[in-house]
Amino acid sequence: MARLVDKERKLEQYKNDLSAAKIEIVAEYRGLSVEQLSTLRRDLFKQDAKFTIVKNTIAKRAIKGTDGEALEDLFQGPVGVLFGFSDEVPPAKTLKEFFQKAKIGEIKGGLLGSQKLSRQEVLELADLPSLDELRAKLLGAINSPLSGLVMSLAGPQRALVNVLDQYAKQKEQQS
Repeated sequence: MARLVDKERKLEQYKNDLSAAKIEIVAEYRGLSVEQLSTLRRDLFKQDAKFTIVKNTIAKRAIKGTDGEALEDLFQGPVGVLFGFSDEVPPAKTLKEFFQKAKIGEIKGGLLGSQKLSRQEVLELADLPSLDELRAKLLGAINSPLSGLVMSLAGPQRALVNVLDQYAKQKEQQS
């Protein structure tokens, strides 16, 4: 009886995570140690994301009737699901880099909003700059012409000061 209650609790947790997440990535984790999984989870927690080992039958029940139903074919073998709750790119990047460094595990696919992503699309998403990086690039693009304008406007005054300085030095040498 306790197992049934535990399964129902897990089912509800999966449903809640699916409805709250902006991105879900299904990955095979075979071969990862408990320590490696803990490290991955710690890194993801900092990015408002989590990696959960799922039971395939419970996960398939949780996605029934939702956009996540597109992921049903990915729930085969030992898999875990990354749920990203805020920015979509950093968790995907963290998972990709973690698997590359560990040389174990494989991303199988994912779901971004209601759109199913193939393995390749998830990897491409992970290569995108994060929202903070995009903001920094935008500010740089906005500031670049402005700083060029300031330099152009300050140039003649700087040249005038240099000419007057040279003139003053010449007068001092003559006296």
